[in-house]
Amino acid sequence: MYDGLVRRLARIAAITVALLTVSAIPARSQDAGTITGVVVEASSRAPIPQAQIQLVGTTRGTVAGDDGRFRLGGVRPGTYQVRALRLGYQGTAQTVTVTEGGTVDVSFALNQAAISLQEVVTTATGEQERKLEIGSAVATLAPKVEEVASAQSASQLLTGKVASVDVAQAGGTVGGGSRIRIRGANSISLGNEPLIIIDGIKFNNSIGVDVTTGASTIDVGGQVPSRFNDINPEDIESIQVLKGPAAAAQYGTAAANGVLQITTKRGRSGKPRWSAYAEGGRIKDVTTYPANFAQTGVRPSGRTTGFCDLDSQTLGLCTPTGALASFNPLVAYSPFIDGKRGAYGASVTGGNDAITYYLSGNYDRQQGVFEVNTENRAGGRANLSVQLRDNWNVQLGTSYLADHLRLPQNDNNILGILPGGLLGGTADDPVAHGYLAGQTPQEIFAINTRQDVQRFENSINTSFQPLSWLTATGVAGLDYLNRYDNELVPPNSVFFGDLPEGNRTSNPYSIYNYTANGTLSASFNPFSSLKSTTKISSLFSKELIRGTRAFGAVLLGGTGSLQGATARFSVGETNTDNKTVSGLIREDLAFQDRLFFSAALRNDKNSAFGQNFGSINYPSFTVSWVVDQEPFFPKSPWISSLRLRAANGRSGQKPNFRDAITYFNAQTVTVNSTDVPGITVGGTGNIDLRPERSRETELGFDAGFFSERVGIQLTHYNKRTDDLLIAVPLAPTLGLTTTQFKNLGSVSNKGWEFDANARVVDLDRIQFNLNLAASTNDNKLLTLGEISQGNPVPAIVFGNQQHRVGYPLGGYWGRSFTFHDDNGDHIIAESELAVSDTDVYLGNPLPKNQLSVSPDLTLFKVLRISALIDHKGGYRLFDFTRRFRCAFGVCEEAFNKDAPLYDQAANLAINFGTDAGYVEDAAFTKLRELAFTFIAPESFKRFLGGRGAQFTIAGRNLHTWTKYKGFDPESNSTPGGNFSTLDFLTLPPTRSWTARLSLNF
Repeated sequence: MYDGLVRRLARIAAITVALLTVSAIPARSQDAGTITGVVVEASSRAPIPQAQIQLVGTTRGTVAGDDGRFRLGGVRPGTYQVRALRLGYQGTAQTVTVTEGGTVDVSFALNQAAISLQEVVTTATGEQERKLEIGSAVATLAPKVEEVASAQSASQLLTGKVASVDVAQAGGTVGGGSRIRIRGANSISLGNEPLIIIDGIKFNNSIGVDVTTGASTIDVGGQVPSRFNDINPEDIESIQVLKGPAAAAQYGTAAANGVLQITTKRGRSGKPRWSAYAEGGRIKDVTTYPANFAQTGVRPSGRTTGFCDLDSQTLGLCTPTGALASFNPLVAYSPFIDGKRGAYGASVTGGNDAITYYLSGNYDRQQGVFEVNTENRAGGRANLSVQLRDNWNVQLGTSYLADHLRLPQNDNNILGILPGGLLGGTADDPVAHGYLAGQTPQEIFAINTRQDVQRFENSINTSFQPLSWLTATGVAGLDYLNRYDNELVPPNSVFFGDLPEGNRTSNPYSIYNYTANGTLSASFNPFSSLKSTTKISSLFSKELIRGTRAFGAVLLGGTGSLQGATARFSVGETNTDNKTVSGLIREDLAFQDRLFFSAALRNDKNSAFGQNFGSINYPSFTVSWVVDQEPFFPKSPWISSLRLRAANGRSGQKPNFRDAITYFNAQTVTVNSTDVPGITVGGTGNIDLRPERSRETELGFDAGFFSERVGIQLTHYNKRTDDLLIAVPLAPTLGLTTTQFKNLGSVSNKGWEFDANARVVDLDRIQFNLNLAASTNDNKLLTLGEISQGNPVPAIVFGNQQHRVGYPLGGYWGRSFTFHDDNGDHIIAESELAVSDTDVYLGNPLPKNQLSVSPDLTLFKVLRISALIDHKGGYRLFDFTRRFRCAFGVCEEAFNKDAPLYDQAANLAINFGTDAGYVEDAAFTKLRELAFTFIAPESFKRFLGGRGAQFTIAGRNLHTWTKYKGFDPESNSTPGGNFSTLDFLTLPPTRSWTARLSLNF
């Protein structure tokens, strides 16, 4: 089936390209003219590459080359306004007159801008508008070469780059995912990950381990892949971040958690321009792991004991004999290797007045710090832009990814690599060498857990302007994911439990995401100073999941497939189909191109809504006022630009598949000694179930100072989410499931965002830029609602975390303790420890404060030094690794009286039922990135006959400043969880150095 689908997609793409190519030929009529020109930097007159050129009021446009030159052919005779835009520069426009068969040349000299209000933002319907027309905060990230070299995945490109975007790298496992939160967490029962849009179509962003909504169906203990990281960073032109409902309301029942809009690179007219790169690097685990400790002793009876800890000593249960024993299996028989990474790729762009293209291909490979942690991926992208007529443009995009990932056993896994050493013995032994499960990691490496992914993403965007005042746009596409989760435990290889029998797991999945949008946009000028634009859109999306799961055990020797299994067979199947049909109407008013007002209303109907619930409306309003364009604005160099903005919007999140319906599961029932089919209630539905609804108000300003050398953006947001899905207990006498989802709760998120950038030094031979992004977030659960008879829903407890009214979601709770070394013997005894009677709030799992600083120094135009310093604070992390080691009886503080008294007390408090001593301050500051980029001088470029060359050396995770006592404050053994956050025997984030050579010719 899969091969047939690939062939069909290839045939459709080939036929479409051929038809569009033929159709485009008549567009080049003999009476058409041409616009050419160059875009340069105003002060230095250096060319500005990749500037966007727009023919205002039409669908026409192009992109300038690396030399700043552009060409726009096939233009009807007439007078036009040509606009030049580039991120980091002030946009400008000029009026030109195109004659029949003639060529008009126009030059643009752009001044650098601290606040780039002229940059283009893509809307939910696939249209484009300038940032200054939008009343909400939209962050744009255009990855640089050194940032791509430092990042090992697409999610790492976002880390520390955008205010209020928290990207938490869970660990150092190659292929592992990250948890992304934008402006806090909104939902208890549904996901909190942002919506991903690539070139206008929805992109599957599954996380976690789940047979329906997960990124994998096989649990290796904690770490899971990330579908977001399927994106090739090399193909990304820009990432636009819509941070909440105020900005993303037009995405409706999908955008409560924010939206990441990714635009891939496009073609440029002219002769072919090639780019190629090759990189290689090292990945290293730099963590110092503790040894396992033990103390022998003598009991009062005279018997010898191998466990004589400090607590037993103070209770008079034993007397220590001999020295404190210690052994570190992770050092003596290290499972670690020096990992490596390599990447190779090339791209070409070119075309003519009718057709432009961008083609790319890449191959990446990574070897983690464990022998069995590898990833190999290959992919390609083809983007084609066809100017069918001077008023009709079509853009086609397609990409392919083949990814092969092998994951190690780790985290919450008795066969895990780190658990085996950290919970192992205190002495060497000839078989397991101190490892926990009776054998070394190298023997457990026989467990072969893999995920093989084949992914196609196809999109078509078209814009047609039949009349000067009417434009029709359309977006359609398919994101197809073929995922194969599989695991093999060969017989007689892993000797634990029933694993010597061998087993096989085989779980193929096919996931389809369809997107189709159509928009009519009508513009007119009721007055010379006022422009009105009315837009009507129809939108459709569909997610289809088809998966099967099969397991078999007792493998025949020499076999590795289900065909060789002879016992304990189990099968499962997943079939989900979710559809959303939407309508959108929007009105935009622009007064003298300086005051902008927009109002929109989106209506959604989703198949996961309850039967009694119809559709839902999402209104939004935005205002943007470019104050510096007003005549009264003072012409002062110290404040050069100012924009005020405000936005209010609503969006939502649909219930999960089958949350609203009652369904049944098959169950074997024995009747008269015969197995017959039966059913059990699988889920209790709610025909009144509604989507969760988020509304947000946002206020802010953008200002430029000192002739645009300094730019500041300040934003305050206030977001509230209502109708939270809460699992309410049901009476057992109903004969249904134990819970039923109801719309009951509310949660709020409030905060500030501050962005600043400055050209501190701007000389011919030295440039120094400094960027800063800071944010705060105050998350609070307002209510969990009420169950029958007005009783409030009790706090939701999971481990030592709770959703409790009046506190942040997922907050840590536990009984507090105090201690004092009364007798001064440097040992905390039970009599010197006091534990509270009730649980107290210990802290929240998500950062309240974030700050990143990015300095960038360029010397003599040939060396650029850049860095990223990332800080997160105001949150805590449960160091379950230390706690579990103490509960296992191998931590140092249990035996060594020289250990800190607090650590001794925390260990002792475990006996009294509290883990509060291990919920630690996780605030940290990290040197996240450091890069040195050598830029080839002009003479070297001419010698090579190319357009440019760069050599970059980039490091990542180079140093961490923190008071956290665990391995790393970013470690999380449950990255796929909504709120569950604990550092539990997790491989910490690794350090990497990468060298990259980039050539343009």
